[in-house]
Amino acid sequence: MTQQEQQEFMERLEVALSWMRAIQERLKANDNTQGPRDALEARLRETEKIHQSEHEGRVKMDMALVAAENLLQSADEDLRNRTHAKLKDLKSLWEETCMYIVHCHSRIEWVWLHWSEYLKAYEEFEMWLTKQQRSLDVQVELQVGVKEKLWQVDQQRVVVSDIHGQAVLLERLLDEAAALHNRTQDPGVEPQAQERLQEAYNDVRDRAEERLSLLQKVADEHQMYQGCVQRFQSWLLSKTKELTDLMEREDPGENKFKALQALDDVVASEEKTLQHIEGVAEAVRGTTSPAGAEMVVEEAEELRLGWQRLRQGLCEAEEGLRSSLDSHSQYMARCQRLGEDIGRLRVLLHGLDQELAEGCETRDYTEEQMVGQWRKYTGVRNTLAGEESQVELLKAQLKELFRFSEDSRHLSDDVLAVVKEHQSVKCRATRLCSESESGLRSILQDPVLVYTQWSHMVSQVLEVSAEVTDFSNVAMLVQSIEHLLKESFQLQERFSLLQVKGDLLESVFGPERSDGLQGELSAAIKTRELLHAQLLQRRSRLQGLISRTKDFSDTYDMIRSKLAALQARLLEADGLQPDILAKKSQSDQFRVIQKDLEDCEADITALETLVSSSQSNKTQFEKLYADWKHLNKAVGVKVNESEESIADHENFHDNLLNIEKWLMIMKQKLESFHSPSGDWTIDGRQNEAERVLGEFPEKEIQLQQMEAQGQGVLERTSDEGQVHITRDMKRLRESWLHTAKITKEWLRNNSVTVLDWPSQSPDRNPIEHLWRDLKMDVHQRSPSNLTELERICKEEWQRIPKSRCEKLVASFPRRLMAVLAQKGHYKSRRREFEAWLHKENEVLSKIFSTKGATLSAKEHKIQQNTLKVLRAGVSRGQEQFQLLLQESSEAGSEPAEDVDLEDLRYRWMLYKSKLKNVGDRTSAKVRGELVMIVKTKPGLLQRVCRLALLLWLLLLALLLMAFLLPLMDENNSCSLSNNFARSFSIMLRYDGPPPT
Repeated sequence: MTQQEQQEFMERLEVALSWMRAIQERLKANDNTQGPRDALEARLRETEKIHQSEHEGRVKMDMALVAAENLLQSADEDLRNRTHAKLKDLKSLWEETCMYIVHCHSRIEWVWLHWSEYLKAYEEFEMWLTKQQRSLDVQVELQVGVKEKLWQVDQQRVVVSDIHGQAVLLERLLDEAAALHNRTQDPGVEPQAQERLQEAYNDVRDRAEERLSLLQKVADEHQMYQGCVQRFQSWLLSKTKELTDLMEREDPGENKFKALQALDDVVASEEKTLQHIEGVAEAVRGTTSPAGAEMVVEEAEELRLGWQRLRQGLCEAEEGLRSSLDSHSQYMARCQRLGEDIGRLRVLLHGLDQELAEGCETRDYTEEQMVGQWRKYTGVRNTLAGEESQVELLKAQLKELFRFSEDSRHLSDDVLAVVKEHQSVKCRATRLCSESESGLRSILQDPVLVYTQWSHMVSQVLEVSAEVTDFSNVAMLVQSIEHLLKESFQLQERFSLLQVKGDLLESVFGPERSDGLQGELSAAIKTRELLHAQLLQRRSRLQGLISRTKDFSDTYDMIRSKLAALQARLLEADGLQPDILAKKSQSDQFRVIQKDLEDCEADITALETLVSSSQSNKTQFEKLYADWKHLNKAVGVKVNESEESIADHENFHDNLLNIEKWLMIMKQKLESFHSPSGDWTIDGRQNEAERVLGEFPEKEIQLQQMEAQGQGVLERTSDEGQVHITRDMKRLRESWLHTAKITKEWLRNNSVTVLDWPSQSPDRNPIEHLWRDLKMDVHQRSPSNLTELERICKEEWQRIPKSRCEKLVASFPRRLMAVLAQKGHYKSRRREFEAWLHKENEVLSKIFSTKGATLSAKEHKIQQNTLKVLRAGVSRGQEQFQLLLQESSEAGSEPAEDVDLEDLRYRWMLYKSKLKNVGDRTSAKVRGELVMIVKTKPGLLQRVCRLALLLWLLLLALLLMAFLLPLMDENNSCSLSNNFARSFSIMLRYDGPPPT
């Protein structure tokens, strides 16, 4: 058995040794870092395989160790010693082989990594070189101005600095390449490749530095140009100021002229500087962008223009000084000739003024005198028009004198005076000529104008009298015709006199206007004769009509029958109507009857002319007139009552429809809080639910007002219509109750506990203390708008401590005992006050329902007396309310802590406000009616402006009241503010359990 184990050990030992010798041979063959990179990569892959096969050798090694373990258990000492020696050699060779594997693989792997890092850095440097070469290959971009060019220079400096910074990286790359070449002898890192890389870097560096030098030169050249331009501009400004100061100095003309010549020489010598600047500008333009080049050209041109303007100003100043040095004799000769012309023109104007003054002394002229005056004034005006050229000549002579340096103010004053005198005489002559001509024309045209008016009146009379079939207005028409016939004879005489004045017409009006006037005169004569004949015919017909209607009794019977028929129609149309359309139809019938009565007034007026001296005729006429007047007044009253009834009915109908519409919308809103399962839910809609419930108090007041208004409408409606109105009001009340039922169900399903308070019971709810605390906290934070107010209220409500709520709940038994101690006196007094307030409010609502209606004098007086009684009861009501407040305080709580008392306070204040508004409106209405009697009816725009002003003032008053009420009584709770806040969107009512 030992021989077999020994043979097995030797075989496994030989296998392990063979594997190790083979591995060492392979490592020796690959243990070399020189050569190209591909060979190095192949050696790296081979050593990786050898390193991975180390596990195989370990298995062979373990198998040999297992076989040796069996031999070591043998009893032969010599065999164990040989086995130990072989195991020792095997282990030493294994350790040597493993060490060799690690060292060889690590050495090759390190060289490989070193080469990879070098290649990566080399590629990055190559990419950087390529990028720099491409940027340098692009031509330099031309810039607009100095600022941009300096920025471009700074940018290029950064590029050059970056290139110089890359020199360190290049040096490291070259060192690494040399080390790799020494280690691998690879051609890719030979010295020639290193030199090419260094040359490429040097080329990029030199080109970048060359571009920086070029850009710096361009920027310096542009800066030098800008400096030259600024210096030349400053020089131009200084020389311009020097020229201005020189011209303003009070020096002799000769000194000024010499100084101007010296300054001109200095300015002319600077043309070389300007030419140098233009040359520099031309060079700068070549290194500047097109837009910048245009700016450079414009600057150079502006400098040239400024220099030329300075030269031109110097030349003009020299010419002015030369002209001022003209001879004094020439100036004196011109002055003498101008003075002679002024004197001659003054004599002529004085004579013409005297001639005009002579004609103005007499005021009453005959026609011949007016013709003479007109011709004289026309001659004066023509003479003055001819002297216009002389006046212009004087102005031209004075203008020529201004070229001389001597003072010409005395001559200027003389010329101005004579020009004013000429204008004055000319205006006076023109005015007198126009007045005389207009007077003469009015005299000559007066017959034609009078004829135009007369013919218009004749046409009206003929048109009116053509439709007359009875005696109405006949006597008046006959008188008018008699007057027109008399005027016709007067026109005939004036036309005859005007026909013989043809020459005068032609001289005054001119040939064309005179011919036209003669034609109008001939046509007027013919038309007058025709109208005169028509007036004679119409007068004969009317006189015959008067003769046929002289019988008083027939006329009286006819008018009496008309009045009886109208009265019967009035009785037939009178009566209560069922609806608005029937009331409007009745109102139209009343207006038709009123119009027929107005037509009867003309017949009665004509009947008055037929009343003879008989006393019975006079009595009958007076009785007929009284009946007509009484019937006309009754019809007017019926018309007013019908219009009032229609207005009240329409207002009631509109309010009814509005409340029904609100109820329908409210039902839909409440139904929207139903979940799909049929339960009530307000998840995420708490604010919307609060706004919906906040609309109920205001709408309840509107419902009460509408019901009071409906009672007034029922009194003016027939039985048939009352049935419909009562049915509509009942349906509205049932709909209101149904909506209230839905609201109660909503409150119950949303866990809002509503206590069932007995009627007229005192409310001692302790939560009012919390409302007061909340009010004080909110007031201290001073919210600026409604949104902020709502947010602050919620925040302060959350901050109320639990202890405060527990304390208030604990005090509730004490408050109930205090109420019981009053023995019902407070309760009875409050019931009496509420009953009295309800009665007074009903009376006021009836008066309020007549808003916009037209009242008769009697009804208006009754309404005023009722308002006086209501105002007199305010003081008594205020005393009763103060007693209620005092008793409430004695019961052990503040007045602000009683919710029902606060509601009563709100109703009391609302009643007083409504009473005041009704009184003010009634007084304003009376004043308006008095003013309407005196003045005419204002226009639509004026009435709208007045109404807008009143509404604006009322709004300001309400806002002021809303801000001042919290300051009037600091002890009041938030309930009063809540009641007034019903006009707004926010409410502070508690709608949930206390924060305990």
